[in-house]
Formats: sequence, structure tokens, C-alpha cells
Amino acid sequence: MSRDFSTRSLVVSEESPTQVFQMIQENEPQEENDGIIEQYQMRRTWESSPHPYLFFNPDHHSMTFLGFNIEKGTRNLIDLQTNEILEENIMEKNLFEALSRNKVNLTENVDALPRHEKILKLCNVMGIDMAHDPDPTYELTTDNVKKILAIYMRFRCGIPVIIMGETGCGKTRLIKFMCSLQQPPGLEVQNMILMKVHGGTKASDIIRKVHQAEELASKNAKEHQNMDTVLFFDEANTTEAIGVIKEIMCDKTLGGKQMELHQRLKMVAACNPYRK
Repeated sequence: MSRDFSTRSLVVSEESPTQVFQMIQENEPQEENDGIIEQYQMRRTWESSPHPYLFFNPDHHSMTFLGFNIEKGTRNLIDLQTNEILEENIMEKNLFEALSRNKVNLTENVDALPRHEKILKLCNVMGIDMAHDPDPTYELTTDNVKKILAIYMRFRCGIPVIIMGETGCGKTRLIKFMCSLQQPPGLEVQNMILMKVHGGTKASDIIRKVHQAEELASKNAKEHQNMDTVLFFDEANTTEAIGVIKEIMCDKTLGGKQMELHQRLKMVAACNPYRK
């Protein structure tokens, strides 16, 4: 997960790899090109990369793992998405056997799990005591589970969350399901504010929405423990005031002045891939 946090994707829609390398070669001496190209090649996209996650749960005595298996005979770390060996002999035999005796299934396939067990995994990592299914119509694939947990861990670490994807691919629904999981079962609590950004959105509109979200986050934190309030900027890249969103989300400032936002207020920006 730390590698996911620190690794950006290379390819952007308006530039093919050939154009990128031509641009490098035109602007840099030849001896520097190899190092720069190698840096670009190290970067990766979500879809083409393995995501083996191991979480130490907030209860301080259990773990949750996703996206990998450990083979019984070789004890190799196997990625479930690609079936490639990520690391050989990652675990000593006595540790593997001890974990097995303690009912830790190290060869589990999350896709094959019943829906309620997937939700239980999510709740264990997020520290939610009362596991429930807030939306039975939402398809909870392993990929969606991983994305929800990756976003949640970014919230915990204070890392800005930006989701990129075409219109209608499920960005808003993913965040909505994640927020609904934190709501107490049977209670209708608003802990997500959706701001549909468009070409006419002004900086003042964004600032007003942030203040509204902060008030809601403060209220939710008092009434419901361990609940985040999420402000979701949908299609954030369609406004000329995107610099204000960037400043608030990344710098925690407004007009250059420090903002003291409520610690339970989290922000997510969604953007569509750029098209020339």
C-alpha cells in the first residue's frame, strides 16, 4: 500500500509514451535520458498492478489481508490478480503452521467469499463495530473492496484523495457506499455532501460548501463516534476554480492562510480523463 501511495501513473490521455520520450530527448542531454526514462517505466497504473494489502485492524489483535495468497508448500507470496510470484518463501514454515492453527486462512480467495464476509472485512479494517449491508444493489467486487480500503487509509494518513475515471464508471457510488457503511444501522445520517462541479462553479461556491461540510462533520462527530464526513467534489476539473480545491485539499490553506478544518472532515475530488 505504501508503494501505491507514492507511485504515480505515467500515461496521461493526451500523451502517448512515444511523445513523452521524444519530449525528454529533445529537452535533456542523452546521458540523462536513460535515467529519466527508467523512472517513467517504474511508474504504473492501478489496473496493471498487483495490490497485496495487509492491515492491522484497530481492535489490536487481528489482521485483514486482501489480494494475495501464501502457498502452503513453497510459502511464496502469490498475487491473486495476475497469479505471479511477488516474493518467494516470504514466511517461515513454523509461522505459517502457527497461523493456520489459529484459524488464519492464508489461501483465501476474496472473490469467492459470501457478500457478508466481504463487508465484515471492510468493517474490521475501518473499525466499525456493527457490520451491516447499506446497499444490497452495490456490486462488491474485490477491486471495489481494495479501492474503498485504499481511500480509507489515505483518509487516515491525511493524503489527498483524487479519483480519476470516465463518467458513469462508479466513482460517486463507491464513495457513497463507503460513507453508508459508517452510518449506524437503521439510522438515516447524512455523512456525505456531493458537490457537482461545473464550468460555472466559482471559488465562493466551493468555499461555502466547505464551511457547510465542516459544520456537518462537527455535528456528526459529536453524535456518532468514529464517523467521517466526506465532501465529494464531482468532476472537479471542469471549473476554472480548481486551484481553490487544490489549495484546500492539498495545502489546507485558503488564500494562503492556514485552515483549521475538522479532523473528521475528509475530501475527495473526482475528475474525468482529459481529452484534447
